[in-house]
Amino acid sequence: MKQNILVVSEALGEPNHKRGIFHFTRELMRSLAAEGHELTLLVETTRRYRKLRRRERRTRLFPTQSRNIELLALYRFLDEVNMSEPVTRGGLRRTLDWFRHRLTMSVSWEYTICFLRAIGVRGLGSRLIENRTAALEYIPPDLRHLELFRDFQLEPGFYSYQDSSAFFLLPPPRIDARGYDVIVVDTPTRVAIKRRPGAKVICVVHDLLPLTDLKLSDVATRLFLSRLLTSLRQADELAFVSNYSMMRFRELLPQFAHLPARVVYPRTRFDAPDVLHRPAPSGRPGRPSFVVIVSNEPRKNVATVIRAFCNVPQADLVVIGLAGHISRMRNLPPNIRFAGYVDEHEKAALIAESHGLIMPSFAEGFGVPIIEALAANTPVLCSDIAVFREVAGELADYFDPFSTDAIAASVTRVLARQEECRGRIKARRGELAERFGYQTQARDFLGQYVPAESLMAAQ
Repeated sequence: MKQNILVVSEALGEPNHKRGIFHFTRELMRSLAAEGHELTLLVETTRRYRKLRRRERRTRLFPTQSRNIELLALYRFLDEVNMSEPVTRGGLRRTLDWFRHRLTMSVSWEYTICFLRAIGVRGLGSRLIENRTAALEYIPPDLRHLELFRDFQLEPGFYSYQDSSAFFLLPPPRIDARGYDVIVVDTPTRVAIKRRPGAKVICVVHDLLPLTDLKLSDVATRLFLSRLLTSLRQADELAFVSNYSMMRFRELLPQFAHLPARVVYPRTRFDAPDVLHRPAPSGRPGRPSFVVIVSNEPRKNVATVIRAFCNVPQADLVVIGLAGHISRMRNLPPNIRFAGYVDEHEKAALIAESHGLIMPSFAEGFGVPIIEALAANTPVLCSDIAVFREVAGELADYFDPFSTDAIAASVTRVLARQEECRGRIKARRGELAERFGYQTQARDFLGQYVPAESLMAAQ
């Protein structure tokens, strides 16, 4: 049965491309759209959006009330983040910037409207823009997921206000979702949802790392916990990205064990040409290379991998993502290259051209790069942790993430067994596509939910 779905997604609905969550939700939207469901994306509007809209209106290229003005401003607004900008600020500077941003937002028109709605002084009213893009010359590849939505629901200051409401103990922002059959909340979000009888809220839980990672700040933990509890109290069903995440949730928050839940793995495309080939070098010409995808978080463990490559002079390491201070380590070996942030197509090419993808994390909720590598028939080397065993099974080479010698030995093994590793992946391609291909994600996400205890017992 086709359903009308509202998507509440901080990763898609504001200029904030958090790669893991963004990837999960983008592929889910592709799958839901392919099944014929009608999708609406909740988008936060800010002072920046209003400025873009005024600029478009001043051009007088379209009639004053034309929706093309809104769409031009909206697409440009959601495309404004510069992910390649290096992150050099320390913890104190980031905290001060966070407070400065919240203070600026608190005197904005959007924040005020959101607050008045939250306390019930101003009524709810959803403002929709139909997503007709005929006026746009073309859609850049990194914005094509926006074409999947029938409408955009504009909510002033929504995502910016939610953290402030958690930090200062203010009422959560409210939205009118009475026109939808399903409301998808793609990560715990502090929001009060007004819906019609029979409509259901599905909340996606990627991991509980903000509660359990000792390297994160107390403020981050409190904000995440506030978001999580607000979402759980409204959720009818939960979706977890791995069995590991679901079991951790049941251990840490047993008071929510009554909520129906299931595992819906992140997905990727397995429709690339199924060709087993020897990779081209993505590092220096004529040399084997490996890739690691990181963010500036201690749990990603990139420093240990870099030190390990001091003992693997015959291969190069390409570091994709914002490595922060790691890129300024002293005595960096010459076989390390920092690619920085790259777009999806370049990232896919680097993975496909490499001799192996390395995932050295101490903790993860899933590990999307693993399935991206498997889709490209690229060998996977990863930490010997439970969630990676769940995702990659026998198709990965595992190592102790605390040991540089173990990582170096894993690299040496995979270099020596390239054809064997690729052959094993190729032989399981059909099974991998069924498990991790985006075509099956909508079916799993909207399928019959069962109690989480039954799911875990069955596995």
